[in-house]
Amino acid sequence: MQVFKKGIIVLLLGSLAILSSCNQKDPYHPDRNLSKSEQQQILLTTVRYLGHLPKNATHATKFDSSFDEYYSKLALDFSLEGYFEKDGYEYFLASRIAPSLIVKKVATGVKMQRDADGNITYYEEVFRTWKFEIPEMQEKGLMLFDKMVNGEDLSPYFPQNSGKEEYIEFPDAKVSYDVQNRIWKVNGNSNS
Repeated sequence: MQVFKKGIIVLLLGSLAILSSCNQKDPYHPDRNLSKSEQQQILLTTVRYLGHLPKNATHATKFDSSFDEYYSKLALDFSLEGYFEKDGYEYFLASRIAPSLIVKKVATGVKMQRDADGNITYYEEVFRTWKFEIPEMQEKGLMLFDKMVNGEDLSPYFPQNSGKEEYIEFPDAKVSYDVQNRIWKVNGNSNS
């Protein structure tokens, strides 16, 4: 019995060491630098940009307190896949389930700055992926995220440049992110 207990303890410690080393090898894993509540706070702070507008809302009214409950619930649909701080910016990769016959997710790579009070002073959605099954979304999303954090050119992964392989849905030849207004724009028009 004593040998069995020791074996279980060794097995558990070994499993924890493996999990810990996996987390150490992934510099972008959100758990490395943020608590679960801090991760949720980032999503709650940015969901009015990341998420769809509620019924009867516009980009001009989406911050009205009447939409707080909608956005609080919507934030729960998102998860943080990656997070990193560099050169005064926070970078994160957020994903959500996308409408599909099989479970797929879409991910958005974001670069932002917040002031000492936590208010967003800069916000940019650098890319949004196509819908992918979860393993493919994580693989492609984190690869793109790494390139974004390191300031690498993402244009080879735009739809018009990536051939038959899908990576980034937006931006593309017609859609770009308007940093000043914090919305995606199509030919000068806003895209919710």
